[in-house]
Amino acid sequence: MATTNVEIDNELLVRLRERAPGKSDRELLEDLATVTLGFETIQRARQRTGDAGVDQREIEDEAVRVVREHRRRRTGGQPAA
Repeated sequence: MATTNVEIDNELLVRLRERAPGKSDRELLEDLATVTLGFETIQRARQRTGDAGVDQREIEDEAVRVVREHRRRRTGGQPAA
């Protein structure tokens, strides 16, 4: 997997570290990116379905399933903390 260096506000990073002690900075940022992308996926699905009769709970359940599957693949099958 290719990586890149990033700059982040130190206060934000400290707050992330407090919320998930024991995780590396990389894990914290990757988790945050995964959650953000998951929420954006939910938003797009809601916009596309509109009043098409799709249950919003089903959309949310599917989004959670996809995020969990992504985490599982990234951690080599280990449960996400």
